[in-house]
Amino acid sequence: MFQSRRRPIKNGYTLLEALYHLVVFILFSQLIVLILVWIQKQNNTYLTDIHTTWELFVTDFQQYLEQIEEIKVTGNEDKIEITYIGDRDSIQISQLSDVIRKQVRNVGNVPMLIGIQRLKFEFQEPELKVMVKYPNGIVKERSFFVQIHEE
Repeated sequence: MFQSRRRPIKNGYTLLEALYHLVVFILFSQLIVLILVWIQKQNNTYLTDIHTTWELFVTDFQQYLEQIEEIKVTGNEDKIEITYIGDRDSIQISQLSDVIRKQVRNVGNVPMLIGIQRLKFEFQEPELKVMVKYPNGIVKERSFFVQIHEE
């Protein structure tokens, strides 16, 4: 007689395969969540507005430290007066409430850095140190080389 051999039909997944795919999916989703948390932490560390505005302030401030005849720290170490060689006007940089501002011959009000709590200058030739404390407790500090030209 003739016997037919039947092959089992395999359509779909077994329960074991479905569980395996579920475990792999959960592991990958956890990995993606960890990567996103790490990226957010890096953004908070390196790309906050405080860090960006501080670096812009430092770049702007550094341009005022060329061709200097005299520099004086006055007030409660929160104001500097810079006198330049030749006909250039002298400038004053100081704190007014929560703003670091620049004035030319004690006139005007050009904001340089906004949202600070405390500003402090220390000048020990040839180095000018600027320290800024923000309301959230972050303290930024930078030292600048200042060459005083004597006539």
